Amino acid sequence: MIKSEKQKTRSLKLLENMKKDKEDFLLKSQNLHQEIINAHIGGIDSMIGQLESELTEYEELKAGKFQLPQDISFIELLRYLPKIRIAKGLSQKDLADLIGVTKQQINRYEEYEYQNVGVEKVNKILDVLNISLDMKPKKEAA
Repeated sequence: MIKSEKQKTRSLKLLENMKKDKEDFLLKSQNLHQEIINAHIGGIDSMIGQLESELTEYEELKAGKFQLPQDISFIELLRYLPKIRIAKGLSQKDLADLIGVTKQQINRYEEYEYQNVGVEKVNKILDVLNISLDMKPKKEAA
């Protein structure tokens, strides 16, 4: 998942390079067996598709197109925090400034999906992102 403009820029450059590599390979592959060509191109196309998908998702998030699913666990919510942040129009630096940490700390939080982040810090982040939690006991098995 792309989480910042810096990652977006790197992804766009990587996508450009992959497309060029694919063209170069096709020009130089006349003497190779078709199965080898297909396998190599299939791998490149797969990576290109993944990057394009991530870039599309990032742009949609930046446009505010995100709906948090209903009835998710706390752990699932933590995994959605980068998407929520992006959809709210906040950069990692913006969020860092609002909760009193460094941009690098937010980057680490997001890289590890907010695991081992203290409850007070998570609560601050949820507050800044305007997310409230409705806690209810689990239903007992019959």
